[in-house]
Amino acid sequence: MINPAKVINNIKSVTDMGETSLKTAVWAGLGAYSKGIEQVGMAQHLAVKRFSGLVEKGQEVETETLKRFKTTQSAIVSRAESEFNRGLNMTCGIDRDRLTDFEAKVDRLQQAVEKLAKEHK
Repeated sequence: MINPAKVINNIKSVTDMGETSLKTAVWAGLGAYSKGIEQVGMAQHLAVKRFSGLVEKGQEVETETLKRFKTTQSAIVSRAESEFNRGLNMTCGIDRDRLTDFEAKVDRLQQAVEKLAKEHK
């Protein structure tokens, strides 16, 4: 015959075992969720840190590139002026420095002529 006390104890035992298993499963799920949130936070921090590093490196490269560009530009302009002056001197016999000097003298002469013209009016 079935003993009701034994059946009740068996039901309580199964219920307790089920409750413990359920709690364990819920705790495992909560633990996994918490760990995932931590890892996402760490990944975001790492991504921001690496992105900032890339930005800094990009700024350094930009600065270096602009410096090289300006240096190259100055060298090209200097060389072009030098070649132009050499070509001008060889074809026309005019030295650019002397030409600049000559222009300044012409400007001074023009001012003197204008001054004299005003005095004679």
